[in-house]
Amino acid sequence: MAERPFSAVDPVALSGSALALIGAMTLPFVEFRTSRIGIATYHGISVAAPVGYALLVALLACVAVAVLVPPRTRGAWLKGVGGVALVALGWALGVAASHLLTDASSISRVSTGAGAWVALVGLAIVEFAGSQALPSRGARLAFDAAIVVALAAALVLGGAEQLSLAREYAANVAEFWPEVARHLELAGAGVGFGVLLGVPLGVLAWRSSRAQRVVLGVVGVIQTIPSLALIGLLIAPLAALRVASPLLASLGLSGIGATPAVIALTLYALLPVVRGTYVGLAEVDPGAIEAGRGMGMSPTQLLLRVEMPLALPLLVDGIRTAAVLDIGIASVMFFAGAGGLGVFIFEGVGQVAPDLTLLGALPVIVLALIADGLLRALREASVSPGLRGEQS
Repeated sequence: MAERPFSAVDPVALSGSALALIGAMTLPFVEFRTSRIGIATYHGISVAAPVGYALLVALLACVAVAVLVPPRTRGAWLKGVGGVALVALGWALGVAASHLLTDASSISRVSTGAGAWVALVGLAIVEFAGSQALPSRGARLAFDAAIVVALAAALVLGGAEQLSLAREYAANVAEFWPEVARHLELAGAGVGFGVLLGVPLGVLAWRSSRAQRVVLGVVGVIQTIPSLALIGLLIAPLAALRVASPLLASLGLSGIGATPAVIALTLYALLPVVRGTYVGLAEVDPGAIEAGRGMGMSPTQLLLRVEMPLALPLLVDGIRTAAVLDIGIASVMFFAGAGGLGVFIFEGVGQVAPDLTLLGALPVIVLALIADGLLRALREASVSPGLRGEQS
């Protein structure tokens, strides 16, 4: 029986493409200010003509693909048409900035409007739906790489360097990359120490029901403490320790700076790591444990050779959650004097400069997505080939 075109509409792709289309058509596409912190005037997508109209056509095409294209070929169409729409969006932003700044003063700014951001979110949903529909990981990676290259070219050729966000980057480039590195150092140290402490605690919780209640209870309570409150709780004891112990002071212990930030991030990483270790060990097949015992393995050998390898996928899931969590929370460590991308976020808030805030916030999102993707791939690689076949 022939497949009807409307028999399997993709609701995710349809929602994303409709959201992008409605946002681009009804909300301000860009904002123009006569100065960095001036009052904004709003402009629709027509200011980016003719590329803006091409964007609308591409978004309409995304809607049509979500509704009309059969499921067996929909993934490639969604990735392709969605990628074209993303490229058109980047190009349209540059064209809009060029048009509005042609006769404006040198201190005038053009910022991305709500319509462009909504369109970007909608297209991200479309690309996600396309990735889910593609059976091959290689095809997904090829599409994604092509889209990234094309989007970068569109931003450069379209004049996106005139956007306020790009100008904020140019003004702060000397501090930007050191703060990115600092942000990664803080989050990486928090996750690293969280793994060193959390894995043994997870094993202890699995071995002993009494320890389970204590360990999971304590790390659960830590997770509920707001980050700013936790920083405040750490500053005074660390400062007192620095005064009381010259040795600790010589090692760099301080009530402000990296020390309280790393301790706080380590504490926040504990819950997902402990829980991932505990659940992973609890899910190990008892038959595998009995087989190891039958081979004469000691409890330590069982843990290292049988239980932990089988629990590794869920442990990696816990580490992935901890990494994404710490990358986000590291932004708040600016208040502990530790630096990081939070410097730009809170300076932008204080100066009422939204694009400076975005200069700090957007890289945090990108770093979290990269960490999530890399650890997700590691999680899939940690599953044994036999189990991977069963899961598929």
